[in-house]
Amino acid sequence: MKNDPENPLSLVSGERAAGYSAVVTLLLACFKGVVGYLSGSVALTTDAFHSGADSVTRFASWFGLKVSQRKPDEKFPYGYYKAETLTALFVSAVIIYAGYELLVEGFSKFYEGTKLTLPYFAFFTTTISIVISLILARYTGRIGREIGSQSLIVCAEEMRIDVYSSLLVLIAIFSTYLKVPYVEAIVSIALSLMVLKVGVENAKVALYGLMDVSPSKEIERKVKDVLASCSEIEEYEDLKLRQAGPYIFGEVVVKMRKFIDVSRAYEISERIEERIRSAVPRVESFNIIVRPYKPKVRRVAIPIKENEGLRSKLIDHFGRARYFMLITLKEKTVDSHHVKKNPYIGEKSRAGLLLAHDLIDEGIDVLITRQIGEISFHTLRDHLVEIYLTDKTTVEEAIREFVEGRLKRLDRPTRKLGEELFHREG
Repeated sequence: MKNDPENPLSLVSGERAAGYSAVVTLLLACFKGVVGYLSGSVALTTDAFHSGADSVTRFASWFGLKVSQRKPDEKFPYGYYKAETLTALFVSAVIIYAGYELLVEGFSKFYEGTKLTLPYFAFFTTTISIVISLILARYTGRIGREIGSQSLIVCAEEMRIDVYSSLLVLIAIFSTYLKVPYVEAIVSIALSLMVLKVGVENAKVALYGLMDVSPSKEIERKVKDVLASCSEIEEYEDLKLRQAGPYIFGEVVVKMRKFIDVSRAYEISERIEERIRSAVPRVESFNIIVRPYKPKVRRVAIPIKENEGLRSKLIDHFGRARYFMLITLKEKTVDSHHVKKNPYIGEKSRAGLLLAHDLIDEGIDVLITRQIGEISFHTLRDHLVEIYLTDKTTVEEAIREFVEGRLKRLDRPTRKLGEELFHREG
């Protein structure tokens, strides 16, 4: 995934949002500090220092997002994405500290009085602060959610706290102007508790990120849905997901049929990874470990001449066989068997192709045969059916050799297309 400025999931857009937020917050802090000093509003002056601290955290968020864009190197082969998570933890710590300071300040208002000059100017400045904080919170929150940036989301939460803080200042100014006691103190304590709650919750998210916690149940469900929908996979296990900064890394063990060669297994793995990236765009890397599948239950099909149970004699043809013995094997034991009549034996052409699809619909895993044409062979193999060659006379003998592992697995058809048409085997 490239850090393209045009890409909504790019770290560049997050860096830009953090930079804008930091500069605007610093200018706002300076403005509130000057007005607080001139008006004599202790609450407004305190809020200015609070905004100054906020600007530091936003510069930290900008720095973290900028560092996260560095390409992996020999020292950091997995990239610098966790720099953004570390920044989120730092921002959360500042929020907790700000909450503590506001709590102390709230209790102090029970015992201190405040004299106010230029009340209208102070009131106007605080109103402007509320509007700007709301705009910044919505902007950085939207970008943070789009790119999955923990530090930006934390900063957006902190900007919403700035709105509450400015509302507190507004109430404090108004109550001080009317000489109403204790209002400023009560509101300060309530707000400080909210600040502490947000700080602790976001610190927990950052710590979980550093400890490689699974991103979310929703993301995990999407990945599982993709894996479950892949017909080439018989089963999967050990799905692991972790978040580093805004990106997600994962791995899974998938089990495929033993006859699938390395090249095809690689192609299947690439296709699965592309589908996972499509379902979860924040996935930066997803490793797929392929292992051979060893089924406990197998469905075996064998072309036969007549229905004589397990003593039925095999026929040389596939597409023109009158009957098929369908056997269910549990481990190495025949659990059940029944005979299916070939519904396509009277077809003038493509009998093998039609029959192959019919057997696939029956859910067979294995075909044991004496001969098979090119079209039928590739149709079955494309649907991950294993095909074995036998020279035995009866079903019983062929099954015994199969479970003992003495049959040869075919990697090519016994008949080419021209021979197939000549023998009308399909």
